[in-house]
Amino acid sequence: MQRSPSTLLRAQLHAVTVLGATLDLPGTSLVSRGSAPRISEDVLAGVPATVVQPVGSLPGPALVFMNGATPDGRAHPMVLRLGLALARTGRRVYIPDLPGVAGGELSPATLAASSAFTGAVAAAPETAHGRVALTGVSVGASLALLVAAAPTVAERISVVACIAPYSDLAGVMLLATTGTYRDGRSFVPYEVPPYLAVGLARSLAAMLPPTEASAALCAELRGLDPSSVAALAFPERAFRAAGEEAMTLFALLANRDPARFDELYAALPTKVRSTVEDLSPLRAAARLRAPVEIATAPRDRYFPVAESRALVASAAEVRLTVTSLLAHATPRLSVRYLAELRRLNGFFVRALAAT
Repeated sequence: MQRSPSTLLRAQLHAVTVLGATLDLPGTSLVSRGSAPRISEDVLAGVPATVVQPVGSLPGPALVFMNGATPDGRAHPMVLRLGLALARTGRRVYIPDLPGVAGGELSPATLAASSAFTGAVAAAPETAHGRVALTGVSVGASLALLVAAAPTVAERISVVACIAPYSDLAGVMLLATTGTYRDGRSFVPYEVPPYLAVGLARSLAAMLPPTEASAALCAELRGLDPSSVAALAFPERAFRAAGEEAMTLFALLANRDPARFDELYAALPTKVRSTVEDLSPLRAAARLRAPVEIATAPRDRYFPVAESRALVASAAEVRLTVTSLLAHATPRLSVRYLAELRRLNGFFVRALAAT
């Protein structure tokens, strides 16, 4: 979509504010000088959220920020810093505490809460034109894409701007358990932190039928330290106590041979495989209506750039920016990558202009 020169100029000024906050660029504080936004707490559609309200009259543009897997959740310093920077550009920012996300756990309940929350923001009287911009990081980025494709809210999304999403949850399962991803018929080694496998185990366990034993399994997995390699020794006894379906999950989680992955994946319960598809943005890409801006690193810590490229190939609305200024979810300023600053700036300008 063509933007007017005045819209692009305003978006560029706003991009300087956001870039300054995320990269800590010297001199950019002058652009965002003025009264500080107000931070408050609210609950929308049953989801607790931090709301960062800009100074000025309402209604105005609204933006939902979905954070990635971090124990701090919506209280993560970088999340709050970015929320304040976005609010300084005149956008009302909502940062929801979506169920499971802080621990890397995704489930149908997570997606349902995300869609309901976005719908509530769109319907709020403070939201101009009933339209919402979505942004997210890592698993939060993938949730933003899934929400943007949901029939209940798709027409109310103005833009999706996300950093380092995954596209195919089955591919993430292969990556987390075997340390490889597919490139055609080949398996490419790609080392990822233990956190990914722990989040996967929690997500899969949450897809089991609710019983006392499966609830106990979920509780035990949530108690693991996801930063520890020792956490990858998943409690077989707890899986066994939860029944045969849980043991198919354990067999896949314990496997390290990529050649066995397809066989173990096919053995999972039908409902689990169906849920994995429902939580894969690649499967929903054809339903995306809003423009999508994705930024990621050439070698992201968790998800290969191939995940983002698959989304570009599946939907005309998706545009990809690859830059070494990103280290997974965290932007970084380095003299080595200053030449790439223009590309990252373009990502922010296009996304902000679309709101």
